[in-house]
Amino acid sequence: MAESGQAQDHTSARVPSEERAHLEKLADELSRYDVTADVADEPSPRLRVANPRSVHAVEDVLCERREQGHAFIASFGVYLGGSASPGVAAHKVAWLVGATEA
Repeated sequence: MAESGQAQDHTSARVPSEERAHLEKLADELSRYDVTADVADEPSPRLRVANPRSVHAVEDVLCERREQGHAFIASFGVYLGGSASPGVAAHKVAWLVGATEA
């Protein structure tokens, strides 16, 4: 019996993407800082990072596939680091939301 296209889409939506997995690693690295970091899948995988001390200190980080691994990109297009060194990217993100000094 053939599955409908809708059923196939629903099944594949539950499988974590590589990008989501890298964002989850970045979220783990961000746990060292006083921020919240939540992965969202809609409309595409992104990590919403917020500094609870400021309602305006929020940044969405995207994960983009590159020739050599994956790159973490700020919502305004700035490269924050690669998936090979999520700790470096986490420090930059924490700095963006005011949770650490440069």
